[in-house]
Parts: sequence; C-alpha cells; structure tokens
Amino acid sequence: MAVLSRGRRCSIAKILRQYRAVIFHEIQNLRNLTGSVYRSGRAGPACRSDKDQKILLSIYNISMSLREVGASTLQGPEELAVWRVARNTEIVLRENCRKISKSPPRTAPAQPRRRGPGRRRKQLREIGRRAERLVTCWEKLNVLHAPRQAPWDS
Repeated sequence: MAVLSRGRRCSIAKILRQYRAVIFHEIQNLRNLTGSVYRSGRAGPACRSDKDQKILLSIYNISMSLREVGASTLQGPEELAVWRVARNTEIVLRENCRKISKSPPRTAPAQPRRRGPGRRRKQLREIGRRAERLVTCWEKLNVLHAPRQAPWDS
C-alpha cells in the first residue's frame, strides 16, 4: 500500500491539469486496446471516499497494480500503454505531492505462471477492469474540484 504524506497537501489543481493534458488520453488508449470501453458492467469498487488524499491514494495504488499485472507477460502496444499510464500517474503524483512511498510488499507464495490459450485474454480483461477503476477515481476527483456554477437567477 502506498502512503501519501500527511504534511503538505497535494496540489490537486496541478494534478488535474496534468491528468487532462496527458493521463486521460493514455487511459483512453489503454481502454481501447483492452476493449473495456465497449464492455458494460461495473468496474468494481474504487474510490469510496470523498477525501482528496484517499482518492489520490486509490489512483496511485490502482496505477501500480496495473503495472504489476501488465508486466507479467504482456507484450506490444498493451504493455506500452499500461507502462505509460502507471509511469505518468506516478510522476504527476510525485511532482505535486510531498511524498509518496510504497510500503514493503507482502510476501505471498509465488503462483505458477499459467500459459493457456485464454491467458492473454484474461489478462487484458483484468487490465480493462483496473483501467475502469482508475477512470472512476479520476472522474470523482475531477467532479470534486470542478468549478462551481452559480445558480440561475429567477
């Protein structure tokens, strides 16, 4: 689990600007490559909190888990898209938050690699689900910091 600094707050405005400029497009590319754009259904639990720091922590953790899933056997444009999303998310958060660190990984028994005909398809589905969770978190952060519209005069 990653830990965001409890000291100085992150610069949400800068993070969102960089998200809109770069990361948004990379996530859309990843979703297109995995086919998750065309699937309906829930992406799973993501960003249950309304607090900025917890949403950013979820974004960071989902991005790093994407990297772990994509690093195992993917090759080609999907691997590159996963790497770009994870790398750029990490860079944006490191630049605009005081400290992000990853706690030591939990030791789990190594699982044997399955090399079946459906392995790649399963992996792409998992990456697609995580990409959808990431989109959900970014959208929630964006909505929380959208400029407030003045009510219509009556």
